Amino acid sequence: MTNPLRRPAGRTSRHKDIVRRAFVLNSSNLGRRVISGATFTFIGIVLRTLLTLGSVAVLARLLSPADFGYIAMATVITEFAALFSNFGFSAVLIQRRVITRLQIDTVFWASVMLGITLSFFVFGLSFFASWLYSDPLTGEILRVLCWIFLIEGLAIVPHALLARLMHFQTEFWIQISAMIVRVSVAITFAYLGFGVWSLVAGSIAGSVMSVVLSLLAVPYWPRRRFHLAYLSSTWKTSGSYFGGGLLFYLNMNVDLALIGRQLGATPLGYYQNARSLTDEVRSRIAIPLQRVLFPAFSAIQHDRVRMQDSVMRSARILAAIIFPIGFGLSSVSRELVPILYGDKWLPMIPILTMLGLSIALRGSTAIITPVFNAMNRVGLALKYNLFGTMLVVTGIVIALPYGLEAVSIAIAITSLYSVVTFRIGLGLIGLRSRHLWKILGPPAVASILMWISISIFRGLSHDWSWPYTQAHLLVAHMLLGVFIYSIFLNVISFQYFKDFKILATKILGRP
Repeated sequence: MTNPLRRPAGRTSRHKDIVRRAFVLNSSNLGRRVISGATFTFIGIVLRTLLTLGSVAVLARLLSPADFGYIAMATVITEFAALFSNFGFSAVLIQRRVITRLQIDTVFWASVMLGITLSFFVFGLSFFASWLYSDPLTGEILRVLCWIFLIEGLAIVPHALLARLMHFQTEFWIQISAMIVRVSVAITFAYLGFGVWSLVAGSIAGSVMSVVLSLLAVPYWPRRRFHLAYLSSTWKTSGSYFGGGLLFYLNMNVDLALIGRQLGATPLGYYQNARSLTDEVRSRIAIPLQRVLFPAFSAIQHDRVRMQDSVMRSARILAAIIFPIGFGLSSVSRELVPILYGDKWLPMIPILTMLGLSIALRGSTAIITPVFNAMNRVGLALKYNLFGTMLVVTGIVIALPYGLEAVSIAIAITSLYSVVTFRIGLGLIGLRSRHLWKILGPPAVASILMWISISIFRGLSHDWSWPYTQAHLLVAHMLLGVFIYSIFLNVISFQYFKDFKILATKILGRP
């Protein structure tokens, strides 16, 4: 596998031409490019997941639950500021069929100005955070993390152009390299006894590496010009992207803010690590796939039949992968937590059990986001997501007095609403409820049967006379789960096997 960040002399002119080639979306050979992008995306998923699990296993033993809790508290503020980091400008660059150099330059300068503004904004909010959580350490952390916005503002345009051109191999190397740096720095600092500051140092180092590599991959030098009229013309679309991001922020952070405020850093540390593990499914699979499919769907947004076929096949594959992972995390939480995190993290078990079920639904329906975006119906998605956010917030507020387990149950219940938004998105391209069942039904049923089978097997194992460890049970449960899920999925619908066979054939390049 050749590293595209290395640029031999003969390739210099081609790299200088990358901005010009991004002016017009190219729909030719789209299927092959999507397969290539998905291939590198899933290779990246495997590598990043291994890096994440490995680093968590080390850091969880070097740091305390409170250390992770402090970072979660700070994340509530930084994620809010991140909503403004590009205000949807990069998504507009990706979605529009034709863009100009002036528009690209305008987005760059707007992003840089926003990055500078947000750094000082978070710096100011750090004093509010100290009051909110009644702990000065959270504010001190934010006064260091705030400068990430200034750094990352430089890479908004390079990231957008790479996505628009579907250069997913380059993005793969950038993400993996940045993550290796982040993990290495965090573990080194934790080993040296820096505590929570090791996580801060890792985040900054990873961001710096990502920006440097992005600028090397896209040798874009902005011209000193700014077109305010262009920003004004995109205000409605950008505002809708921002609104959707705001709702996503509330969904992802209101629980952290309320738990941190009422229960403190240590309980929040348990909750955050359980949620982070389940969020790996969304961040490593669903969200990267969204980035692959958004430019692809945008290129074929006017071809209804082609769009329907692409969405159905992509959605079936995503659901067939994420449903068993979510239910699997839920079913093996009793064995996984002590092995991966250690005995001091046992309060995570009931939380992970419920959040695994939640992410199975949320992750499997996440593919509908690029459909809304590609069809330029972000405003419609905003309306439905607003009600979903209200449900989540209401559920958390009601459940919080009853503890972390009740909060995780409330989140699992409210995740059912994601199916409603999924159905609305399918309707935009002429698909109906029967198509929804064909996508989600078989993997959901097979995953439920898998979960039940593992629970029965665990109960029977208590009566065994021969010695076994938690690791033995974890491996046995995983193997049983894969077997049961595969059998039932193909019994219910053989179409999924056909989809994966077609995908494998295209990846291997066979006719």
